Order: sequence, then C-alpha cells, then structure tokens
Amino acid sequence: MDRRKLLAAATGLASFAIPIASATTTAQAQAMDQLKRSALMGGDFALMTSELARRNSQNPLVRNFAMLEMDEQEAIARAFGAAPGSAGMRRDHAAILERLQAMRGPEFDAMYIQGQVQGHRELLRIHRSYASRGPDPVARAASIVAVPAIQTHLGILTSLRTASS
Repeated sequence: MDRRKLLAAATGLASFAIPIASATTTAQAQAMDQLKRSALMGGDFALMTSELARRNSQNPLVRNFAMLEMDEQEAIARAFGAAPGSAGMRRDHAAILERLQAMRGPEFDAMYIQGQVQGHRELLRIHRSYASRGPDPVARAASIVAVPAIQTHLGILTSLRTASS
C-alpha cells in the first residue's frame, strides 16, 4: 500500500479514537503544542524547498523526490489540523530557502539534498517524540506513519547525494 494512502487511512482511523483523559500538566501540554508546531514548521520547510526543487532541478530523480515530499508534507499538515504551508519556517530554514532560490544546476541539487537530509533528521526526532506521547490522536497517528516514511526518505536522499556526487 502506498504511504500516502496508509497515512490517509491511519488519519481516518485515528479520528474515530476516543480521547483518553490524561493528567498532563500545562507545561507538558505546551511542550506538546510546541512539538506539533515544530513538526509543522519542519514540514513547511520541506514543502517549500521541494516546490522549488520541482521547478528548478535539472535532475529528474530530485524532481521526483520533491513531488513525493510535497504530497506527504501536505497530508501530514492536514492530519495535524493545519493548512499546508501555514506554519511558516524558522529563520535558518528561511535562509536556506533564500539561498536555494538563487541557485541552479548541480549546486542547487546538492544544497537541496543537504537541506532535506538535515530537515528529515530533525523531523524524525520530532515525529518519534510526538508518536509516542502526542495528545492529538489524529496527529499522533500521522507521526506513527511518518516515522518509517522519514527513515525511507533519508535512505533515498543518501542515494541521491551519492548519485549526484
């Protein structure tokens, strides 16, 4: 089964889950809200840079990865209850996007891939944490599905980096 369909199915199933009352403190709830926001911001970075890669990369393998990434980040954002691209980006991510906008060719591909590797490592950490203790059952289900997808993406990115070298 395709990961996007699996993500959609997990999201649909989790929406029927009965929320379980927990004794979370306000600080824990705020930390989880920040974790959710971090996941969305990291996803927006992946989405925006992938949109740029879809348009600017000369490498069909990079463009194909970018389209896959865009589809998955849009699905995750929706599962987290947000519009794709609405969370914004951190300053360091915005700086990378700005530098990418000025690049073309192999230099662009190398920087895009490096940014995706770094971003996917961050997203892996965030989604693992949210999958284990996130309070929103739909977002938690999306994180559970996202973890192996992110691991797969890191493998693909490693292959792309090797092929581009």
